[in-house]
Amino acid sequence: DMGAWGGKDNWDKCIVLPEQECGDPKATSWTKSEVYTIVTDNFKNTAGSAGMDYFKKRTYPGPVMNSMLVWMGENQAEGADAAIEFLTNQEDVWSKWVSSEAAAKIKKAL
Repeated sequence: DMGAWGGKDNWDKCIVLPEQECGDPKATSWTKSEVYTIVTDNFKNTAGSAGMDYFKKRTYPGPVMNSMLVWMGENQAEGADAAIEFLTNQEDVWSKWVSSEAAAKIKKAL
């Protein structure tokens, strides 16, 4: 638990600065992260609606992402290992991103 948000001023004018430039830091949780998915024009024009729909639906809830990062650290795992772990244990998340047919194929492949 990172505690309560300590405020934008505390974050911008102290926490993100080098230690010697922040004389009175206040306890704070992390700032809200914004993550975007970017595709090339070529992908957008050739992927079709199914490809673009996948990227529009795909979102990783913060607690899930955090737990995956912890798992990767504890297991010295690489991306491919984390992908299998995620697909195996987070079906309720990823299955919303794909068709039921695709979800069945993914589950069978695991």
